[in-house]
Amino acid sequence: QGPQFECDRSARVMPIEHVNDDYCDCADGSDEPGTSACSGSSTPFWCANVGHKATTIPSSRVRDGICDCCDGSDEVGKTGEGS
Repeated sequence: QGPQFECDRSARVMPIEHVNDDYCDCADGSDEPGTSACSGSSTPFWCANVGHKATTIPSSRVRDGICDCCDGSDEVGKTGEGS
């Protein structure tokens, strides 16, 4: 069965591969902390900011064309931007 992930605010369990897969599986958005898939949720986006202070930003600011994370991770995957 492999490693599992449980949504923060529900009992829904899924394979760990569903975390950060750009599809909002949990109603609370807890499975997508690193994407904008659940931008309508209150789950924040984690900016690791390697070499800087780690922080979180609202998911609505992910892939909006403006770098909010010092490391640019909130814009990775946007056409023409990121790595």
